[in-house]
Amino acid sequence: MSGPEEDPWAPSTPPWEKPIPLKIPKPPPAPTSPPAHLDYPPVYNGLDYLRSVVSHLDHYEPSPRGLKFAVLHLQAAAETLLKARLVAIDWRKVFAKEAEADHAAYRNGDFISCSLDETIKRLRAEGIDIEPEDKGNITHLGKLRNQLQHFGITTGARAVEARATHVLDFLIAFVDDYLRPGLSGSEAQHLDEEMRSIRLALPRIRGYVKIIMDRVGPELVGREWYTMRCPDCSQWALLAEGGEVTCLFCDKNWEAEQFPLEYATGVLGHSLRDYHKGEAIPAEQCPECGAFALVGEAYLVNAPEEQVQYCFGCSTVFQGLMNCMRCTSLYQPMEDSFPICADCLADLG
Repeated sequence: MSGPEEDPWAPSTPPWEKPIPLKIPKPPPAPTSPPAHLDYPPVYNGLDYLRSVVSHLDHYEPSPRGLKFAVLHLQAAAETLLKARLVAIDWRKVFAKEAEADHAAYRNGDFISCSLDETIKRLRAEGIDIEPEDKGNITHLGKLRNQLQHFGITTGARAVEARATHVLDFLIAFVDDYLRPGLSGSEAQHLDEEMRSIRLALPRIRGYVKIIMDRVGPELVGREWYTMRCPDCSQWALLAEGGEVTCLFCDKNWEAEQFPLEYATGVLGHSLRDYHKGEAIPAEQCPECGAFALVGEAYLVNAPEEQVQYCFGCSTVFQGLMNCMRCTSLYQPMEDSFPICADCLADLG
């Protein structure tokens, strides 16, 4: 409600009779002193990294600098939060060599901790469910982080943002399922407040990925037998057809015989170190086309839970291929036949 109207005919106060306002200078700000100590327990630290990730991704088109720090901080969040859960089981398990675990070194943070791959392995051994797809996303994110931090990188922004979104989704579920139940009091309240802010931004971050997928979706219709999850962006938008391997989401292309290693590490979550040490091979020779581009574990969008054997050279789907006991080549066994391929059977007469 407004006050009484002023009388326009009332005599005005002469300027010399008006009170002069006193201008009291504001005191200078008190000098700030650094905190007595830096207190970032593991869960608080991990959540702080997640908040930073969201602030960098919460734009329709994040800047290259924003994507860089989103990757760096998301990888740090993954490592911190997963290891926090491992410590909750037993602090010794976070040491690279459990037999050398020392509590004084643990309290001071003066020790070599296990790698992120080993952390996931130890969590799985304790009954904590981490799907191969999630491990693949984290593994690929770690590769991006290493490239950014040590060498620099040139890659598609779409792929980076989509991959980061998948890892962010995983970490939010991991916090809810495996970290929140073990907290109480102020710790639980702090976590709930932080996660509330993160969840508010998540639909906007996911929205960018949905816009691109809606755009490329019509090109994928009718090609379900050749469509897979991309190892770069983790979207079901990769066409492996006729020897050509292309992702419609992130516009990445691969050679058919070079792709199996990317698929094994980026989608299936296998350790790149195992391949470099020769303890595993990414692909075998296809009995159909002869290319060394056949993987024993692949998943297609028409049946994403069904494991098949797939050749990226000729786009052939196999089931039940076996290694010949005589020449070790892969072949399709016939019912009630000897466990050797047709060529070896012919040689034996």
